[in-house]
Amino acid sequence: MANINLLPVEYREKAKFSIKRTLIILFFIILIFGSAYFYFSLELQIDYKEQQLKTMKSELASIEKVIKEVKDLEKDKKIIEERINIIQRLIDNQSHLSRIMGEYSAALLDEVWVDNLTLSANQTFNFIANTFNNYLIAKYMVTLKDDPTFDNIELGYVRKSKVKEEEIEVEIVNFGLSGIFIPKR
Repeated sequence: MANINLLPVEYREKAKFSIKRTLIILFFIILIFGSAYFYFSLELQIDYKEQQLKTMKSELASIEKVIKEVKDLEKDKKIIEERINIIQRLIDNQSHLSRIMGEYSAALLDEVWVDNLTLSANQTFNFIANTFNNYLIAKYMVTLKDDPTFDNIELGYVRKSKVKEEEIEVEIVNFGLSGIFIPKR
């Protein structure tokens, strides 16, 4: 039979303690606390990850500065290497030119003095010189032709002029020669 209570609410007997109701309330309380714990845990992880991201960004910025410095150093290294190569070529050419000048001065006669000497990249040379007569010009050309380091010796021009030296007029001959320098191997 069903149990019906007709007493007014104030006189009614309080409902007995129900384990089922307690478990449901306890479940919801644990669920609320668990959700709050999970939420705050995720918030802490997000803050930690954001802090790591900021740290990584600052490290990346410092690494980018280092990378830029390394690139600048590499550019400077290339420039310095190019300069070193140019200097090395100049040194090599200088020794080459000193060898040419040595060969040339060995072939030079005492009676011939050079005013202007030019040597081009393709080993051709031109010079303007002075001497006392045409015989010395011919002798000098034969000396250069007999030397194995010179080839294609050609006379460009011959001009006679008079120069006053210590109250005496001296006749000099100005001439131009050209040819090819053949370096010794």
